[in-house]
Amino acid sequence: MRPLIFATLVMLLPAMPALAQPTIQAQNDATVQPDPAGNLAGSHSNQTSGGDADNPAPHIYKKGEHISRSYGAFDDVKDWAHFNLMRPPTGSRWVKFGNNYLLIDDKSGLISDIVKSG
Repeated sequence: MRPLIFATLVMLLPAMPALAQPTIQAQNDATVQPDPAGNLAGSHSNQTSGGDADNPAPHIYKKGEHISRSYGAFDDVKDWAHFNLMRPPTGSRWVKFGNNYLLIDDKSGLISDIVKSG
């Protein structure tokens, strides 16, 4: 009986990492979140969308990741109200990467919010 149990466990061992993978939430489950000032931006998401005409396979940023120019250019968004984005908290700023706005910490580059552009 023990050899049978041992053999079964040995056969399942290679599948263990796949079974332990966290579930990834679908991008289309994003919600629209107005801020207290009444600004309403696009859908908030946990990650940026992939691909555009100029760069079909860009890096997909996720909340909690640090932004880097090594993954492509991003532009500072000075007029955040024009794009219906909430006022960035002190020490943060909005940047545009592909078709997404990312709220990042000025010093660390940590992404705290991602909003899809309209």
